[in-house]
Amino acid sequence: MNLQTVRVVCEELGISETRVRRAIADGQLEVLMLGSRTLVDLDTAREILPPIVKRSTIQDVMRETGLCESAIRRGVREGWLPFDKVGKQYVFDLDAVVEAIKKQMKKQR
Repeated sequence: MNLQTVRVVCEELGISETRVRRAIADGQLEVLMLGSRTLVDLDTAREILPPIVKRSTIQDVMRETGLCESAIRRGVREGWLPFDKVGKQYVFDLDAVVEAIKKQMKKQR
């Protein structure tokens, strides 16, 4: 067990705080609260939240999928398009985006 703050876990794994907090809210990661500090087991987080190998921007997703920027943002807003947020920038795993689009297409048949 290697308890660390959410910020340290994010830095170690190269992922956003939003992604870690989402995993906590979904019950994927257990936490220990010490005062106002939220501690997470880094080893467990490493298994559950592998880093995004290739981070793609909205422009990369547009080029790869043919979707316009507003369609991508709508997919993010509606929750069916997976993303991560680093600072103020949305980043995507292209493979996950393509799978999500295929799933959405099947859903709309």
